[in-house]
Amino acid sequence: MPHHLRRRALPAIGGAALAALIAAAAIPTTPPEPAPEPLDAAPAAALTGGDSILNMFEWNWNSIAAECEGPLADSGYTYVQTSPPNEHIRGDDATPGEAHAWYIHYQPVSYKIESRLGTRAEYQHMVATCQANGIGVIADVVINHMAAGSATEDRTGWAGSTYRQFNYPDAGYDPSDFHNTGGDYCEIDDYQDRDEVQTCHLVGLNDLDTSQTDVRETIAAYLDDLQSLGVAGFRIDAAKHIAATDLAAIMNLVDGDPYIVQEVIGAPGEPITESEYTGIGDVQEFSYAYDLKNHINGGSDARHLTTMGTGWGYTAPAGVFVANHDTERGSQTMNYQYGQDYLLAEAFMLAHPFGTPASYTGYEFTNGHAAPPLNPDGSVADAVCGSGAFTCLHRSPYMSGMAGFRTATAGEPVVNTWGSGDALAFGRGDTGHAVVNAGTSSITQTFTTSLPNGSYTDVISGGTVTVSGGAFTATVAAKTALAIYVGNGSGGGTTSDCVDVNATVSGTNVGDEVYIVGSIPQLGNWTAISSAHLSGATYPVWKGTVSVPAGTTFEYKYVIVRSSGTYTWESIGNRTATVPASGCLSLDQTWNVA
Repeated sequence: MPHHLRRRALPAIGGAALAALIAAAAIPTTPPEPAPEPLDAAPAAALTGGDSILNMFEWNWNSIAAECEGPLADSGYTYVQTSPPNEHIRGDDATPGEAHAWYIHYQPVSYKIESRLGTRAEYQHMVATCQANGIGVIADVVINHMAAGSATEDRTGWAGSTYRQFNYPDAGYDPSDFHNTGGDYCEIDDYQDRDEVQTCHLVGLNDLDTSQTDVRETIAAYLDDLQSLGVAGFRIDAAKHIAATDLAAIMNLVDGDPYIVQEVIGAPGEPITESEYTGIGDVQEFSYAYDLKNHINGGSDARHLTTMGTGWGYTAPAGVFVANHDTERGSQTMNYQYGQDYLLAEAFMLAHPFGTPASYTGYEFTNGHAAPPLNPDGSVADAVCGSGAFTCLHRSPYMSGMAGFRTATAGEPVVNTWGSGDALAFGRGDTGHAVVNAGTSSITQTFTTSLPNGSYTDVISGGTVTVSGGAFTATVAAKTALAIYVGNGSGGGTTSDCVDVNATVSGTNVGDEVYIVGSIPQLGNWTAISSAHLSGATYPVWKGTVSVPAGTTFEYKYVIVRSSGTYTWESIGNRTATVPASGCLSLDQTWNVA
């Protein structure tokens, strides 16, 4: 399926009509139009090189909260991405024969935070719970269009909001807020026509006129509302269908500096390009996912992957992924059904520094519109790992372990590359080294590294890897990977890499959590991360141990993450410490919170 067609947007169109639309979209009919002038807009906040996002597709809010204080708290993931939290159409109002399809979340009825995934209170609780465990929340937001509606009769959304075509009173929209209504109605047919792509309706979904001030303000108010619940950033769905100048104007109305990643699916010869949107934030690089499939599960050797980046024609800054909720239901990228190859692609993406990675965990399906597991009332059932449809792939060490590898190697360049056929290896400066064998037979190889001598724990197998003279020899089985990094095991020789913390912190309340944060990746680069969380079991003394390489000098502070999600920082200047050459560094301090 051409990658610029959105499979979720099927409110009332049959297979023959859809096939005709695909054909029309794929064949150039007019010369490409020139791109508009570059945006005069400040880019949004960027995530750091150690950050990674876990897209928890169709997980309900209570299940995400439970995962954040469970397995995710011990992983390296720094953000989770939720499905759209807005009120949407009812499951029975999907395309005939596709009741309760997953794509109903992408048909907004209002901007109420009330959906079959949970209530506003549950969403807020989820955000606070994840933040307390060092994990931020990014929301997938649908701001290009509203739901397809009947032109003659009212319907009600999930939360009871009344709507019909071009009329969404609870969102604040009437026909004057949309492109091409009445006799001017048009649907997208020609993807070579910029105006048509950005002002006509996407398979019946009502296209908002985002050039209007009141529409921009309404959308910005929705995003601000999500930020008031603690949301740290947004994935902008269907950003390609919003003029980049309009989207920049909307984001300039939004409070703060949230992270932004935009869905702009490029295609050769089309007038709308990814580069138009880079002044706003990251842009999802779909070609990255296509190339991963081709090199790990296709005709090209995996050894070439170590050079992935702008030299491959990718846009930067980029959001990268192995699969997402759209592509996993097509044929251009891998999905969970690819088994070990999918996991190898996830491991590579997390180990390699290009872009901001969004890993993916969802549910099994037998057709492209299949709903997630549902309760009798139509709400999404709790995710149960180990049984049922949810795959829970994120619990695999190829994902959670490699997210930790990414955090530990943040900011380090690719060095000491090696490749042969479908096997490859590379280092991340002097902090980590990864080997991926996508081939059908095992490899035995001595790998040159920049790592300190010592014993390391492989994050994939849990086995021990010994570096001596800057090298290690390993046998890596077919369709497996190996990854080691400083601080995981006793890597770095016989010296210590531990910081024992005993911090007396008074002034906390039930639900508050305390972290040590600092100037190095192991302390989150001044962000609260799960590996630097302190236990309050012996309150008011908060205790924990963090792995930091011997000889490292760092600055640090203590921070309280309140139950509301807000931060309370120490008011003193930055503390400074150095990990000794042997033995653990002990930090015994007192913070009397005002």
